[in-house]
Amino acid sequence: MRIEHDRENNVAYIYLVDEIGEGEAVTQIEVEDDDLRGEIVLDLDREGRLLGIEVLGASRILRPEVLALADDEAGEGDDGDDDRDDDGDDGDGDGGGQGGSSLPPYEPHLR
Repeated sequence: MRIEHDRENNVAYIYLVDEIGEGEAVTQIEVEDDDLRGEIVLDLDREGRLLGIEVLGASRILRPEVLALADDEAGEGDDGDDDRDDDGDDGDGDGGGQGGSSLPPYEPHLR
């Protein structure tokens, strides 16, 4: 299992398998609940097995320690200043932490 986090778009993807091949995620199920502060989409293969979990609004749904485990490239070119104020928020109003990322734009597996 691994986690990717696109901080700029506030999206995380939790891989439950090593890799998801092109066209392998054939079904998506949106988890709908009024208590969620974002969106969750389950990606399933042809046999209905769960491949991964897409989390939109990741900083509002996932705990910071989970996002800290994410594979991202925010450290490249980092000047050491993460632009957070005293409460850990980066002040951009989305409630998230460090903004910006050198990751490519998020592309869902199936849409």
